[in-house]
Amino acid sequence: MLKYTLAFLRYKGKVLMINRQKAPWQGAWNGVGGKLEPGESPKACAIREVWEETGIKLASPIFRGIVTWNLDTEPAKGMYVFIANVSPDELSDLPRATREGILAMKEVSWILAENNFGTVPTVRLFMRRVFDVEGCDPADYHCTFNGDVIEKYEIRPLPESVTI
Repeated sequence: MLKYTLAFLRYKGKVLMINRQKAPWQGAWNGVGGKLEPGESPKACAIREVWEETGIKLASPIFRGIVTWNLDTEPAKGMYVFIANVSPDELSDLPRATREGILAMKEVSWILAENNFGTVPTVRLFMRRVFDVEGCDPADYHCTFNGDVIEKYEIRPLPESVTI
C-alpha cells in the first residue's frame, strides 16, 4: 500500500491548489493531500485530508490512479490520486493561508503550461489524463528522478494490487 493521497478539487476551468509551506516541494503548487493513517483507506484519507486542509467536506472523490516515483536507485514510493467537483460556495474565502500553505484556485491552462515551474514537477505530466474521466482509465503515472530532476516518465497500467 502507498503512503499518501492527493486530491484535486475542480470548479469550472479551475483547480484548488496549495502552495506548500513545507518540504518536499516547499513553495510549489500542488493538490491537497497527506499521509494515510493506520487502517485508513486511501479514499477515507483523501476525504479527511481535504477536510483538515481546506474545510471542504467531500462526499465521493473519484479515484484516478496512482503517481509513483523513485529517486535514483531507491524503491518506488507513491500516492493515490483523486478528483472531485466543488461548488462556488465552498471556495468563497479563497485565496487564504493555512498551516499547510496558501490555498488558491488556479486555471487548468496555467497548471498545464509547459514552461510553468511553479507546480510540483509531476503535476504537469499527469493532470490532463487524471481529469479526463471519460477518456482515460486510472493508471500508474511513474517518474524516475535523479535528485529533483525527472529523468524518465511513463504511464503504466494500474497494478491489480491497487485497492482504494
